[in-house]
Amino acid sequence: MYSIEEIRENYKGFSDSKIENIAKKESKGLRKEVVGILKEEIEKRNLDKNLISWVETETKTFDGIERESLIKKIQHLNCPKCSEKKDRLYGFEINKVMSFLLLTFISRKEKVLCKSCGKKEKLKAIIITFFTGWWSVNGFLKTFWVVIMDTTNFLYLDKISQKILKRIVDENTGYFRRKGTENGTLNQLIKKRNEKEIMEDEGYDFV
Repeated sequence: MYSIEEIRENYKGFSDSKIENIAKKESKGLRKEVVGILKEEIEKRNLDKNLISWVETETKTFDGIERESLIKKIQHLNCPKCSEKKDRLYGFEINKVMSFLLLTFISRKEKVLCKSCGKKEKLKAIIITFFTGWWSVNGFLKTFWVVIMDTTNFLYLDKISQKILKRIVDENTGYFRRKGTENGTLNQLIKKRNEKEIMEDEGYDFV
């Protein structure tokens, strides 16, 4: 790991466009002391002052009671699919495998839905995978794992839901800081994220 002084020297050598790119796309994952170096560079170079505000909102994470309060607020929204408030919302991991000869299509989404809609979506995906996933070598192996994993994951609904909801809050720190956490804002983000493809290595096993 680089020392703070080494990082400071590296940042001095970066171009303005590199500094702007770090501020806009990478600041969320920086250590606190590195964030300070980044802000110093933005100020010294007289770059757009809005970059500093952006960095501050991206790095001001939700912790403790504030984080739990936001998660509960999301849980008590109306279901984005059926528009009803039957109980509370849960995070569901929805996996789907379809394969044809040499082609294999794998879809993974994280959807925040009421328990009824979430279970229906998950069961529908398992059925599609079971009937359409076997028809290639890669698909055969993926289908076997996905069907077993997703069927077993029904037993770990609360555990997986909490991980998904926490990830939503952590990934969207800047969005919430800039846009607020009113129900309308939360609904808009959840609906959009429900359609987002999740990278394969970001899924949650049942263990």
